[in-house]
Amino acid sequence: MKPFENITVLEFSTMITASFAAMMMADQGARVIKVEPMDMGDPMRYIGASKGGISALFANCNRGKQSIKVDLKHAAGQQLIQDLIPQVDVVIHNFRPGVMDSLGLGSARLREINPRLVYLAVSGFGTTGPLAKAPAYDPIIQAQVGMTASQGGEGHTFIRNLMCDKITAYTAMQAVTGALLVRAHTGQGQHVDVAMIDAGLFFIYPGFFYERYLVGSGYRATAPLV
Repeated sequence: MKPFENITVLEFSTMITASFAAMMMADQGARVIKVEPMDMGDPMRYIGASKGGISALFANCNRGKQSIKVDLKHAAGQQLIQDLIPQVDVVIHNFRPGVMDSLGLGSARLREINPRLVYLAVSGFGTTGPLAKAPAYDPIIQAQVGMTASQGGEGHTFIRNLMCDKITAYTAMQAVTGALLVRAHTGQGQHVDVAMIDAGLFFIYPGFFYERYLVGSGYRATAPLV
C-alpha cells in the first residue's frame, strides 16, 4: 500500500512549486486533480523541449494526475469547486495571498464545507509584510536568501536548477504529510502556509550562513560545534 492511497488532492497551480509537490503525492498513491485555466491551461505546458504539444517540464511535474479546466472567475466554476470539496482531502495552491479568498475558495470557506480538509497555500514571501503580494520566481528567491552569493567569487551566480522551487515543493509535501498525520489523530484538517523565502532560508542556513557570517567574518570556534 502506498502512503497516500485513498487521499484526493485538488491542485490549483501554475509553474513548478505546487505542481511538483502534488506530483510527489501522486507518486505516493494520491488521486491528484489539477485545476487549470480555461484558455491555455498551465503555462508550463509550453516551456522548453516538448513532444506532442506537452513540454518535458510539464510532464515531469504533472505525471500521474487528472486535469480539469475551470473558469474560477465565474460563479459556476467556483460552485463546481465547492461541490467537490466534501470529497477532497488536500487543497494545494501557489496563488498570491488573497487570490483564493477573492474567488470564494479561501481556506476558511473550504474548511467550513469540509472540516477535515488540509489546505496548503504556497506563497513567495508569506502572507504579511511589504512583499506579501509580490510575484516570486526561483531566481528572485535564490538572490533573496543568499543562495546566489554563496557560489563564491564576486557578485551573484544563479544556480540553473530551480533550487528554491523544488526546495519549497519538498517542504510543502512534508507539511501536508504532517497535517494528515495530525488529522489521523484528531479528525480535524489544518491550514498551512509555506513561503518560498522561508523554505530557502531554512535549506541554506546550516552551511552557508555559518561559513559566510561566522568564519568569513573572522570568527573561530574554540571548541567543536555540535
